[in-house]
Amino acid sequence: MAKADTDAAKSDTAPAQASLWRLRYHVGDLEHYTEWTADFPSIENYYDQYHHGDHAHDVAIERRAVIET
Repeated sequence: MAKADTDAAKSDTAPAQASLWRLRYHVGDLEHYTEWTADFPSIENYYDQYHHGDHAHDVAIERRAVIET
């Protein structure tokens, strides 16, 4: 199972309010992305499927932190 670093967006000046996740993967020479979502378990499930499948490669979970100022 994929593990995400949930402490990476913590800051002393502005605490992270929410994190969004997406999956990045390649099929052949084309790079693809899923939509940004706050539902990490879904992205983790896609990661497991694509990572162990035969068609996609360079599969990675990306994180975007939303910080309110």
